[in-house]
Amino acid sequence: MPKNNRKFRKYTFLLAIFFISGILVASGLSVLLVTPVSSRPDASLSSPEFEVHFISLNKSQILKSAEALAPDYQKIGAGGYIWKIDDYYHILSSGFENKADAILVQNNLKATSNLESEIVTIKFNKFNIDASFDNESKKVMSKALSTFKDAFTALYDIAISLDTLVYNEISARLAINSVYSTISSAKADFDTLFSSNQHKGLKTISEYLSKEKDILEKLCSGVKLHSSQTYPSLIKYRYIELLKNYHELTKAIKNATL
Repeated sequence: MPKNNRKFRKYTFLLAIFFISGILVASGLSVLLVTPVSSRPDASLSSPEFEVHFISLNKSQILKSAEALAPDYQKIGAGGYIWKIDDYYHILSSGFENKADAILVQNNLKATSNLESEIVTIKFNKFNIDASFDNESKKVMSKALSTFKDAFTALYDIAISLDTLVYNEISARLAINSVYSTISSAKADFDTLFSSNQHKGLKTISEYLSKEKDILEKLCSGVKLHSSQTYPSLIKYRYIELLKNYHELTKAIKNATL
């Protein structure tokens, strides 16, 4: 074989190897580029952690005594939700993420209505979900877990808007319906992806999402606890009930490790 032909074939072979290698590298890069980082499985996801500063208008070590007092506060627009904290049943009026706001309202209650009160702070601890989530599953789980705090924030804003006459009862009801729709959608998406999973932790989350949805359904119905309860009181009562539900979830999930 002529020497020039051997050189030509050698160069052709090397060129082909180089060309094929370039295609393989380009293909690998294209996969990395078109696959979002967030779509890769994530090993952990955390629930929100926050504090709420409640105004307690009264307290008793006897539940029936607290129950007898609560309607009197609900007549004047306080939530009147009874929450046992340590050895006392506190009658809670409203809750605030910002403690300065709670102090401001507390001082105003004293100045305008001569109502004595105390501020009770409750921490809502986060919990970790150790599992592999793809992009869609992570979105659905994050949305479901955030509904508890988001619903409280939304209902708090609605109650404030009603108290300050920014909203009337009709606009408040429409806003509450929107909150309910968000929760209902989050619950439906959660069940679509996780209802077939028999893990105790996921079942626990689903259970408390159902309770959350039920609380919002009651609020949407507009049915009061008694005839003299004001509508702003009803909203505050239900958002404190939502927070109590979430607080119970943060404790229950410890017995259902994910």
